[in-house]
Amino acid sequence: MPVGRRGVRPDRGLGAASGQSDLGRWWDPELAKHDISFYDFLSAQGATDAAIQLAYDSNISYGTTAHDVSLLMQASVDNWQNVNRGSGGPPFVGAFKGGNQRLPEAMAHALKADLLKNKRVVALSTGANGATVKCEDGAEFRAKAVVCSMPFSTLRHVAIDPLPPAAQNAAIRTIGYVPITQVHIVPKRKFWESDGLNPMMWTGGIAGTVYAQRFGPDPDEVMSVTAWARGLNAQYLDQLGAEAAGRAVVAELERLRPAAKGALEVAKVRSWAMDPFSGGVWSTFGPGQVRAFANELAKPHERLFFCGEHTALASRGMEAALESAERAAVEVQLALG
Repeated sequence: MPVGRRGVRPDRGLGAASGQSDLGRWWDPELAKHDISFYDFLSAQGATDAAIQLAYDSNISYGTTAHDVSLLMQASVDNWQNVNRGSGGPPFVGAFKGGNQRLPEAMAHALKADLLKNKRVVALSTGANGATVKCEDGAEFRAKAVVCSMPFSTLRHVAIDPLPPAAQNAAIRTIGYVPITQVHIVPKRKFWESDGLNPMMWTGGIAGTVYAQRFGPDPDEVMSVTAWARGLNAQYLDQLGAEAAGRAVVAELERLRPAAKGALEVAKVRSWAMDPFSGGVWSTFGPGQVRAFANELAKPHERLFFCGEHTALASRGMEAALESAERAAVEVQLALG
């Protein structure tokens, strides 16, 4: 396992080890024997604990450490990345002009029905003839069907009556979500021009992966940088609080890039795990959970239907959300006749 080779980014040293074609159908019950921790898989390939910690845990994509993500979960990610690469080119990664927040804003603007904001759902009840949504402010809404896109990290705090079937309810209660804390930084000067290095960085510490943001009038101009701390690093920063977390990340970046000293101003610290309306970023199946939940968690429950990236099988991220929305729309049509 070529982890730590000079000139190779540590996580690239892992390779797409879990992306064998026979694991592409990660939800298939016949592959249940592979529903083990990614740590166990990497160890069996000869990786040391130090290599796994550096190459996987330090900038983790799924789980909190390699111990709590299923090999089949990682296989689904690798398979999706292979789809994006197509014929061997780079992965498809895009951004919307002005920032990705412009997409949901445009979708909301295009809705012909009312979009109710500032409503916190606290209870859902469902039956053969319809469903009711209750909000924290006392408002109630009844419909022939309800499509729920809430991540399970927040849905688990909503009362559902009657309870979903045992496996589905267990998935709602226990599916993991990746903790990510982002520190958005506006550079006072172009420090990367001083040291001649790329403003983007992959680090093994609390700064995580540093991305250069180019959302200004000139698409080539770096307007800000964002440090993504993931997994245990994110949890550590969350314990510090937002202000101290920002200072800690700036200090780490100044240590790694002396040219940046005095040039970094924190604009915003965003913890997705601490946000009660997200509870993390994307969903993670732990060892054994693919076998137990993958084919159960999205099933309609009376007139309650589920969508969201956590319920998709063939895609990840925003594409997974769209995949699940199409499935849920068909399910509602079939149920309502």
